[in-house]
Amino acid sequence: LIFFIPGVNETLRVNGRAEIVTDPALLEPLAVHGKVPESGLLLHVDEAYLHCAKALIRSKLWNAESQIDRKTLPTLGRMIADQIEGIDADEADDYVEESYRNRLY
Repeated sequence: LIFFIPGVNETLRVNGRAEIVTDPALLEPLAVHGKVPESGLLLHVDEAYLHCAKALIRSKLWNAESQIDRKTLPTLGRMIADQIEGIDADEADDYVEESYRNRLY
């Protein structure tokens, strides 16, 4: 895994193993707005490295002027519909937008 903090160019890379967990005792401390996640990712860290900022500085990742216009890429619904037969892109986009509005947490 690599961890990014928006606006910070240094990163943290973690090597190891991960497992999906559903144990309420592990998940309850992660509740947001009273909602406990259904699952989580438990990491078993073997190595952790801090990485310098050179690559992100060169990429201008956090520079708003170098970011692309989101409209130049297909929507998430379109990408899903292109991969899964029988999915309607507009319906998928509507579902995603509704989910962002009502089920963010």
